[in-house]
This record gives sequence, C-alpha cells and structure tokens, in this order.
Amino acid sequence: MTLPVLSIRLIDAYSGRGKLDNQFHVTRTDELPFPIHDVPVKGDHFVIVLSLTGETRVKYNLKEYILRPHDMFILSPAVTHQFEATDSGLLLGAGFTKDFFSEALIHQKQVNLFDFLSPDMDPHYRLSAEEAENMHRLMLMLRNYYYNKEHAFRKEVLFHSFNLFMLEAAAIIRKYRLENDGHSTRKGELLTSFLQLLSVHYKDQRSVQFYADKIFVSAKHLTRMIKQLTGKTVSQLIDEMVLADAKILLDLPDLTVANIAGQLNFSNQFIFSKFFRRNTGMSPSQFRSKVK
Repeated sequence: MTLPVLSIRLIDAYSGRGKLDNQFHVTRTDELPFPIHDVPVKGDHFVIVLSLTGETRVKYNLKEYILRPHDMFILSPAVTHQFEATDSGLLLGAGFTKDFFSEALIHQKQVNLFDFLSPDMDPHYRLSAEEAENMHRLMLMLRNYYYNKEHAFRKEVLFHSFNLFMLEAAAIIRKYRLENDGHSTRKGELLTSFLQLLSVHYKDQRSVQFYADKIFVSAKHLTRMIKQLTGKTVSQLIDEMVLADAKILLDLPDLTVANIAGQLNFSNQFIFSKFFRRNTGMSPSQFRSKVK
C-alpha cells in the first residue's frame, strides 16, 4: 500500500492544460478540483505555495497549519500532506522537479541558499504585504513564460525568471530565520526526530515510551513538548497516522477489513473496528460505503 502521488502531470491534466513538460507548473487552486485527493498524498516535486485569500488548512508531516493571506508554504517531495479546502481559501503554487531545479539554476555555487527546500526545515512563513506582492508578481511572470510556447527565448527567460524567484524566496526566508533565531532549536529538533521515527514505526510501535526512549527523553517530556508544538498529544499523532493509512486501505475493494487490521498490526478485526469507530464515528464498513 502506498499513498497517492500528486504529480505535475496530474495537476496539468486537471487544470485543462494537458500534457506539458511534466517538470514545472504555476497553478491556482481554483483551477483544480481542490483538493484533488481527499486523503493524504505525497508529491513528486517541490511546490512553493503563496496564500492569496481566505484561510486554508494544511496538514504537513502530521503537523497542522492555517495558511492566511501573504503566507508562504514549502512542500517537499515525498512528504505526506493534505489540504482542507474552504470557500474563501485561494492558493497559488509554483511546482518544480529536482531535475528542473538543477537545470534551471544558473549559478550552482548558490545551491546552498536553497536549503529551505529540505523537508527538515520549517515550511511555513508569514510574509509582509510587500514581500507577498513581490512573490506573487514573480510567480505570474513564471507562469506567463512557461505557458507561452511562442516566445523565441522561452527557456532562457524562464530559467532567469526562476532564479530571480528562488533568490527572492531565499532572501525572505533568511530574514525570517534571523528574526526567529534560537526560538525553536531544541524543540524543533525533538519534533523532527519524533516525526521521522513515527513515519517509520507507526504501524508496529504505538507506545509513547518507545519514541521517548529512541529520542533519549522521558515520556512525560516528549508528551509535553509535542503538545506545545503541535497542539496534540503523541498518542493522537500516532492514531492519526494509522487512521490515514486505514482510510486509504479501505478504499481498496480487494482488501477485507480483517486484511486491513492485519496490515496495520491490530491483533484482530474487532480491535481495529473499535479503534476506527472511536476516531471517525463510524465503522470501517460504513466508511467504505460512504466513500464509494
């Protein structure tokens, strides 16, 4: 079982642009059936997201964020995420593959400036109105050059524009980090370590003590820090990870509820059903009927 992969090809297809280069896109959420999936997904590319209007909730690597106007958010490939659409929320995203990034980067010596693309970095940045306007303008310029197939120097201009866009993002994020230096070092490291462990062990290890031992802190300290940083307990985050997998598996008609219980390491179908009902208010069978 694997999470759905949100590819550039799929985004282009849903936006009505058809097959392009599958390397880059600039797309607004109102151009898509947003969200494309109603379950957690993983992307195959980076996306720099700018929130234009309203509020949009996003769960990224188990942590929840609310995006408001002028917010910027960085999605890295292969990191689990899920957006919750609202009537007023509108996002603009510039997505690009690792290959596009490598080819477009004019000055390779500057590659260290873009460490903010790492999944270990804070993905959420609150921009000033002026910073957001600059990013918006650059994203629209990129969109124009990328989709204008008639431009004589389309690729060259696109790459120069992309470098300008990325350097603007890097400058904003550097400023953000300097302003917030030292506020979250140890806590952030602890959260990152916990989430990395959880992504590997959530199916077979559901005790707080296991994760605390691996990080070399007490269970009480881990629980307190995770609650401060995410607003949720360690147990809640473990349950959410298991529940996300359960929903994806229940969407596969060839698997019985007993099969799914076994794959998620529940001792029997009854205990899995009880867990699922406690977290969703319905049985696995009821959920399966609802999503058909």
